[in-house]
Amino acid sequence: MSHPQRSNAVTLGDLSNLRGLTLSLRKASIILAVALTVIAMGQDPSSAKRNMIGIGEGEGDRNSLMFETAKGAKIVKVTTRLIVNKVSHKGLNFFALQVNFPNKTWAHGGPQFNKDANRMVHLANWGGLVDRGGGATDYDKADPKKDMALIECGIDKPNTAPWEWKLGCEYILTVERGQEVQLPAGGGHGPEHNIRLGKRKMWEWKFSVVPVDPAKGEPFTSLLYDTADHVDWFCVWNESGYGSVGAEQHARWSVPEYWVEGDDKPKVPSKWTRE
Repeated sequence: MSHPQRSNAVTLGDLSNLRGLTLSLRKASIILAVALTVIAMGQDPSSAKRNMIGIGEGEGDRNSLMFETAKGAKIVKVTTRLIVNKVSHKGLNFFALQVNFPNKTWAHGGPQFNKDANRMVHLANWGGLVDRGGGATDYDKADPKKDMALIECGIDKPNTAPWEWKLGCEYILTVERGQEVQLPAGGGHGPEHNIRLGKRKMWEWKFSVVPVDPAKGEPFTSLLYDTADHVDWFCVWNESGYGSVGAEQHARWSVPEYWVEGDDKPKVPSKWTRE
């Protein structure tokens, strides 16, 4: 008995099978892409530095992103990107890049949307203190004369100043070391300008918030002095309070890039965690 020869023509059944296989492959590729993105976002920031990590509504109750950098790195510049999607219309809204210095001082900066009397106002901040335990303790136990021997804020404007910024706009936040300066004896800067200080050498630490699209507004820039010549740690966070809560806010942050002394190429943290 002879067997019928298989036709080379493509049947409707073949096309149906082919479409099914194509759809399966597409689904598999999408699932793989999502899985790789999730892994990259949590474990390998170098692959995900163009992605944004959410803090606030729908992201859990942790409001900070901590980053691990090369051991002993003398960091002289840090930059990250920020998009604020939602704010509370009461109390405090602060979205900040924070840097810590090896002399036990810290500084933080970023946009704010805060209640002032009976209205909400747009602001930006760049300032810091000596670490005396963290949180409110650093403010409660501040010793201006001793502190200003290490960190001096409010150089060119108040720590917190009016600055118009927009929801949904992408901004680049940067902390960068400037020059070492010789400051003369006399009064300090900022609200404690009546405190008399001797001659001292300090480093400029510049902060900026720049819209990615120049049409979205003017940059914010500010300056402080610190005796430290490098940063040894950084993080980003959302802050609420005075009537607002974190679930009323939402912001997206990029994994920061940082530069170390003597190297023009940016580095990316080896991992990040929520805290």
